Amino acid sequence: MSAFKAYFADLKRRQRTSLIVASVCAAGVSIAATTLLGLSGWFLAGAAIAGAAGGAVMMAFNYLLPSAAIRGLAIARTVMRYFERLSGHTAALRTLAELRPWLFERVSHAPLRLSRGETSARLVQDVAQLENALVAQSHWASALGGLIAALILTLLLSPVATLIAAAGIAALIGLSRRVAPTSTTGLPELGVLKNSVHETLPFLPDIAAYRLSERFMARLSEQEAALRTAREAQARSESLPVLLNLSVLAATLSLIVLTHAHAAMPMLALGLLVTTVAFEATGPLLKAIAQTRLFAEAEARVAELGDAEAVPPTPRTGLVLRFGAHDYDLGPQTRLLITGASGSGKTRLIEALIGLRPMDEVPGLTALPDLRFSLSPQDAPVLNGTIGDTLLMALSPEEIAAETPETLTARVWAALEVAQLKARVAAMPKGLHQWIGDGGVTLSGGERKRLSLARALLRQADVLVLDEPTEGLDAATEDAVTEAVEAHLKRSGQGLILVSHRPGPRRLCDQDLAIDAAFLRLRHVGEVQG
Repeated sequence: MSAFKAYFADLKRRQRTSLIVASVCAAGVSIAATTLLGLSGWFLAGAAIAGAAGGAVMMAFNYLLPSAAIRGLAIARTVMRYFERLSGHTAALRTLAELRPWLFERVSHAPLRLSRGETSARLVQDVAQLENALVAQSHWASALGGLIAALILTLLLSPVATLIAAAGIAALIGLSRRVAPTSTTGLPELGVLKNSVHETLPFLPDIAAYRLSERFMARLSEQEAALRTAREAQARSESLPVLLNLSVLAATLSLIVLTHAHAAMPMLALGLLVTTVAFEATGPLLKAIAQTRLFAEAEARVAELGDAEAVPPTPRTGLVLRFGAHDYDLGPQTRLLITGASGSGKTRLIEALIGLRPMDEVPGLTALPDLRFSLSPQDAPVLNGTIGDTLLMALSPEEIAAETPETLTARVWAALEVAQLKARVAAMPKGLHQWIGDGGVTLSGGERKRLSLARALLRQADVLVLDEPTEGLDAATEDAVTEAVEAHLKRSGQGLILVSHRPGPRRLCDQDLAIDAAFLRLRHVGEVQG
């Protein structure tokens, strides 16, 4: 059994009691609803006949007991419906509340083999299908309860009516299996469209400047049309079972009327109404049966995410970085500059160093230090939230809970001050609570870079890893950031590994790890400059 299926089965097993309660209540709801409607039909028809027969018959008609029974059944149906929904949806929501974080963790520790849009579609739409599948488990009990109650009540009309109702429902179930909805849910098309939007958003200024909106809109329109076609096909296929249900119900009711034309009107009304309710109770079950394939496909797509192999743990050896024939000691005094031509593998080395990629993807790397690293990456991603949200990503929930709000706020402002962003954030209307837009769109490139730097400074780490930390900054700001980072390193006792093509921050380092096409070699910065 795959890791996902084993985990998902365990989650469902833990919610078994709630699911059983939901099924029992669902059966009770159908029994109460069927009996209620049948009794209502009998009562109304009987009352109408009694009224037409005259005052004496009307006075003799006992309406108190049927009225009390109808009221009691209505109350019982409402109460059981409440507990059915409460138990079923509680089980589904609790299951998914554990499943979604588990899936996200698996995705975050594995190489992303799908597009962002497709991954998002699977984490949202497909997981929602799993929720629907859990809720649909009670439909079997609901249909069975309504069916049994209806067949028993139709016996009051005649055994023939019972056989006709049973035959109609059996025919409906048999035909519904042949008219299952297609598996074209539109999820692949939705994933493609989402991915295109994600890819396009960062280039909105370029699209406006070069007047490319028509070209991009044409591509998005094609993808939107493909999604609309898939969704329309799905809607058409899902409408067929509904049409089939109505057609078979109409034929069944007509046959009961034809075969019982001379039956007492109250009993005929009872038989017709309970047969109608039996078909209605069967509807959700038939829909669940028809969607079984959709549920299975959604589970398979989610399982592909859950079974993704994580990046294997990298062996760590003390405080030593070993590449080729050289050992590089890393610690509080480390001031190591990684240099090399664009594309030579500097970022790849950093990602292997902090565990984002397997060590064997960097040729010549044979050992990594057992240290905690704090990274400010080259692309400087930020959350689609507030400044505070982005900064607090550097801290674990336990670290946040261990500090008072005042101390934590002071640490955040101190990190912003080192990144030369304190004055800018303080001038914002909401300060740390200022929303910065999708991907930090309200900030400049240099501000996003410094926000990423402040986040890295917040993390309690042995070595600070900065990948092009001053890219996009003017000379004066770059000098201020460099001096503030140098003071921070002395104050915190952290080591530094730096990747930078700019001369300003390079003065922070006294060693150079130069990458060429064949190997890494350690040289003193002075020797390189000489």
